[in-house]
Amino acid sequence: MRNFARLAVVVVSLASPPLWAGGMEHVREAVDAEGADRVEASLEFAAGELNIRGDDISDAAVLEIDYAPRRVDYTIDYNKRGSTGILDMESVLRSRHDVDTEDNIWDLTFSTRYPLSLDMEIGASDAEIDLSGLPVEELRLDIGAASGTLTFDRLNPATMESMDIDAGAASMECDGLGYANCREFSFSGGAGSFELDFRGDWQAAADISIEIGLGSADIYLPDDIPVRIEADTDGWLSSIDFHGDDLDEVDDNEYETSDYEHADLRLTLKLEVGLGSADVYFKH
Repeated sequence: MRNFARLAVVVVSLASPPLWAGGMEHVREAVDAEGADRVEASLEFAAGELNIRGDDISDAAVLEIDYAPRRVDYTIDYNKRGSTGILDMESVLRSRHDVDTEDNIWDLTFSTRYPLSLDMEIGASDAEIDLSGLPVEELRLDIGAASGTLTFDRLNPATMESMDIDAGAASMECDGLGYANCREFSFSGGAGSFELDFRGDWQAAADISIEIGLGSADIYLPDDIPVRIEADTDGWLSSIDFHGDDLDEVDDNEYETSDYEHADLRLTLKLEVGLGSADVYFKH
């Protein structure tokens, strides 16, 4: 277990009032990979500001944390299981009182040297997650009442078997999903606004599933890849509109581009909308 910041607080409090009383504490935690070949990381982040990126570093991860100890606590635990490094991170609230964003700021850097499986639960936060250049093999993201961005700006060097995103009352923007090198993508959105951009550098056929509840979604598909869309709405209170491509209706609420049937590289989208709306755009 690594939690050097709390140990330091105990030592200081024996001699004098805590240095962080009414203030902030800054800690840096470097997680030694300890010879692991790959990393499985999980993160529970209750509230605050979260920034994630990748870099060519020897450690499995490095965290820079600015937090108010009177309101927030954190734990970091790392161990090896065979050749896999298991990294568990948690940031929790000490009380039920509201936490300002500036009370808990995490800058988390993962190494681009280790294939990564990432499982995150994010609460009431501002989150910027940039996975560009990271060899991500699997991603699960559960984001609550938050504002967040997820970005890929270059091809994932690993094949991602699945990406699963559950967004509640959130404002969520996903850019460059075509760079994620993902085979199965699933998105569930509640009462929020969502932008999902699937342009990028697709390497193989993929299945995409999107469910929108009370919210609205703008979905961008590449106009140079064959696509099939299975659209389902719950009635006159919901809507799905297509913009900018020539789709043939091949069955009730099922649409295809003319080159879909015989294409090896193609996208299959299942789109379901409850009481919200979705607009699908085809862009270069």
